[in-house]
Amino acid sequence: ASLAVRKLKELGTKKAPFFLGVGFFKPHLPFNAPRKYWDLYEESKLPITASRDLPEGVNAASFHNSGEFNSYRLGDEKPSLADPVSDAYARKLIHAYYASVSYVDAQIGKVLDALESNGLSENTIVIVWGDHGWHLGDHRVWGKHTLSDVALRSPLIIRMPGMKNPGRVIEKVVSSVDVYPALMDLCNVDIPYATDGQSFAGLFFGKKGFNRPAVSY
Repeated sequence: ASLAVRKLKELGTKKAPFFLGVGFFKPHLPFNAPRKYWDLYEESKLPITASRDLPEGVNAASFHNSGEFNSYRLGDEKPSLADPVSDAYARKLIHAYYASVSYVDAQIGKVLDALESNGLSENTIVIVWGDHGWHLGDHRVWGKHTLSDVALRSPLIIRMPGMKNPGRVIEKVVSSVDVYPALMDLCNVDIPYATDGQSFAGLFFGKKGFNRPAVSY
């Protein structure tokens, strides 16, 4: 975040179009963050998933024994499909995940503040997205690598200058490969070659026609 802030200060003096990609590692494992982000939450009151067991009619091979999670030796308990963690440890892990999310949220805030302070926010498209979701004990899994919607869903938040209805939720299935053509479309830049993605820019303006299938090959 600090590097991005310095770079935005530099870009703000050039008065030229720019693209800046900023990657944050959190909330990836291991779950750790400065204490003040832990202090935002009261662990005993954090909810545990309502989907604590394996779903009926689904082969156990669709899930896994949280191998990536268990590779960290300091874990107090080792979850598996046969032996889920205790409620107390589940809350401890969820607490850690929430703290990690709040920590990275603060870093994104630093970057947005830098856009504002350098006079760039009114002419910059901001896209925040993640590469996957994460099971927090859902179906006894702590991790990703499943076909469950918990693992497949990822954050996608877009802010554009002059948005008429900010904060609106669009209930459409899109893919990460659609972000690039959508960004080019919003910037009125032609793509001179074919891409696997489809622009969903029209969704922001009430246009119809974007209908990506949930699964494509």
